This record gives sequence, structure tokens and C-alpha cells, in this order.
Amino acid sequence: MNWNYRVTFRNKSQVPTYYVREVYYNDDWDVVLYSKDPSTPSGDIPDELYEDHCMMMKAFDEPPLNLDYVDYMIEQRKKHERQSNSD
Repeated sequence: MNWNYRVTFRNKSQVPTYYVREVYYNDDWDVVLYSKDPSTPSGDIPDELYEDHCMMMKAFDEPPLNLDYVDYMIEQRKKHERQSNSD
């Protein structure tokens, strides 16, 4: 499983707010999971904190993810897998 940090938002919320979250992908780079809570840089030593912060900054190199759409696509893949397994 692959992962990175991504800027995320919810389009359906009253006031869209953007956060950085951990996002996980399958081998085809489809989003399969994301962190419930926004991410905070951390590390056991200052260098690790710096590296984590740098990884988070790379999230701004990609377009923001609409989590409402991501949730929909995850659910559609699950439905498809259930249908495929029942055949």
C-alpha cells in the first residue's frame, strides 16, 4: 500500500475547510483510505520533524482531494467488489 500527504476538503460542508491528511492508495493509486483527523508534523528529533514537515509541504504539489467524492468512489468500489464476489 502506498501513501502520502494530501490537501483535503469536503465540498458539502457549510464552509469548506482545507486540511492536510494521510491518504492511502492501492497498487493502481486509487484512494482506499485516509486519516480521520488532520495530520500534524511530528518527530522524535528536530530533523525528523523537519522531514515530516517537508513531506507535508509536498501535499501542495497535487490538487486538493474532495473527500465527499473520495467517499463516493470508495463505496462504489466496495459495491463492485461485493457484486463480483457474489457472482
